[in-house]
Amino acid sequence: MRFTLTFLILCLSTQAFAYELLVVQAVSSSKKTFVTRNGKRQGVVENLTGTFTSENVALIAKAMTVTSQFTQWQLVNDNAKVPFEPGSMVTYHPAQEYIWALNPEAARKKFLKELRPVVRRSWIVKGAMTKGLNETVSSAAPQNTSRGGVAMDALYERLYNNFAWDAGIRYENEVVNLSGGSLITQRMMAVTDLLYYFEGLDDFYSARVFIGIGMGYGQSSTDADGIRQSGFALLLPAAKIGMALPFDKEWDFMIESAFETLKSTEELEDKTKQTTNQSNLRIAIGLRRFF
Repeated sequence: MRFTLTFLILCLSTQAFAYELLVVQAVSSSKKTFVTRNGKRQGVVENLTGTFTSENVALIAKAMTVTSQFTQWQLVNDNAKVPFEPGSMVTYHPAQEYIWALNPEAARKKFLKELRPVVRRSWIVKGAMTKGLNETVSSAAPQNTSRGGVAMDALYERLYNNFAWDAGIRYENEVVNLSGGSLITQRMMAVTDLLYYFEGLDDFYSARVFIGIGMGYGQSSTDADGIRQSGFALLLPAAKIGMALPFDKEWDFMIESAFETLKSTEELEDKTKQTTNQSNLRIAIGLRRFF
């Protein structure tokens, strides 16, 4: 009986001393590594895996660089980010155990949620100005023209960490100035984009630069001296680059520029069809609202 009691006390004591209360000394800008004040003197060696827990979150990290007094830890999961701030108190346990065995159910759910891809939904409204760069018109002699207009986009976007897609509608009103007069072209198109967002710029208010490629399809109509001709318009491709600047967690200000290629085929009064191929430069600003 005495031996059994002594054995239990030793086991419990070993488990108690296996946990250490540490202070997070520093966190990297990438949120992938952090430094604690424990090192070789406390038995930490390179590639040692440990569990770190705080009041509402826990993670597993591996020792990358170890000195006599300090250790730099790197997260085992590439999709996670260090939730601790410099000066935070954390509990360290030198073992790779399931985190939910060491934390309450709420902490487990929060940690598992962080490991899943972050999906954010938003509505985007953009206003733009367009400038025609060049064009060709079938069944028409080449002539000097000047194209320019305004456009409005209303889009729904789904963002998965760095990748995103959006879809919506665009209304565009374009004025074509010819040597003998002016034409007005209106388009209503369904548009969609595939986008890639780079990591936020720490030195510029966490703004995220993005690039993308898009397409669209819809109706086109042109008015010339009271005569209307109509048909369809195809936007393919549209290459864009821009920046999203967050106001807060819900609102972003957006600015972008795009090079677009448009093909419109419209039917004239005599039932013949006229095809216009043009390339445009587009500058847009807008707002994004997450929900």
